[in-house]
Amino acid sequence: MTWFSTRRVAPGVWLVAEPGHVNSFLVAGRDRAVLVDSGLGIAPIRPVVEALTDRPVDVVHTHAHLDHVGGDAEFDRVAIHPAGVAELRAGASAAERRRYLAHTRRLLAAADAYRALDRDFFHLLSADSDPRPLPPGVDESTWAPGPAPEPDLLADGDVVDLGGRALTVLHTPGHSPDSICFLDERAGLLFGGDTINTGPTYAQAPESDLAAFAASTARLAALADDVHLVLVGHFGRAVVEGAYLREVADAFARVVAGDAVLRPARDCDDDPVREAVFDACSIYL
Repeated sequence: MTWFSTRRVAPGVWLVAEPGHVNSFLVAGRDRAVLVDSGLGIAPIRPVVEALTDRPVDVVHTHAHLDHVGGDAEFDRVAIHPAGVAELRAGASAAERRRYLAHTRRLLAAADAYRALDRDFFHLLSADSDPRPLPPGVDESTWAPGPAPEPDLLADGDVVDLGGRALTVLHTPGHSPDSICFLDERAGLLFGGDTINTGPTYAQAPESDLAAFAASTARLAALADDVHLVLVGHFGRAVVEGAYLREVADAFARVVAGDAVLRPARDCDDDPVREAVFDACSIYL
C-alpha cells in the first residue's frame, strides 16, 4: 500500500490524498499543470503527480501551514500569497513536526476500532479516507522536508493560466492571513484549502481571525450558484456540492453573532478547544 491515494474527480483534475491527513489536487490545462498544495512531505509526491499528467507541474499554495507545503523541495516553482512567504521560508519547526507525528500515532492507534465499526455499521471509509501506516523509517528525526524554492507571489484577482484553463486567486483570510482559494470559473470548481472543510474548520489558532473568516466564507457563499464542486483540504469528504459554501458561511455568521452551541473538544495538536456544532459542519474556536 502506498502513502497516497489518487483518483480523477473532474476532467483534468485529480485528488492526491494522504488519507487521514491532507488533500492536494492536481489541475491540468493544455500547456501546464499545477499541484494545489504539496502535502506533508512524508513521502515523495512529485512522482505521484507526474504519473497522472505529462504536463510540466508547478505548485500553488492555499496557505503555508506545514501539512500543505511539505513537498515543495521536489519542485522548481512554487507560489503563495505574500502573507505566507515568511512562514514558507522558515519551514516547520521540529516541535511542530513532533506534535504532528504524535497526532498521527493517535490516529493510527484508533484506526482499527474505527474500521471495524465502519465495516459493521457506517460504511463511510474509502481509499481517500482510510489512514495508512507511516512509511518505513519515518519518525521525528527523518521527517524533515527540504526548503521550498523562493516563491512567486499570488494576490487576490491574479489568474493562473494553464492553457485553456484558468484558476482565479481569491484571498480568503481567516484560517490564516495568507489563506487563498482557487476558482476554476469555467468548470465551476472551487479549491477551498482550509477555508472550507468538511470536518471541523480550524479557527482556533493564534493566527486565525474569526471576523475575517466570516467575511471570507460569506464571499465564497455568494459564488455557490456557479460552483458545482468544492474541493477541500482535509477529511474524508474531499469533494462536496457548491451549496455547502452557504452552510459554512451561515455557521460562521452564527458564531460571530453568538448564536452557536459550543462543546469541549481537542484539535490535532491535542490542545483543548471549543467546538461550535451545526448540522452540516463544525468550527473550532
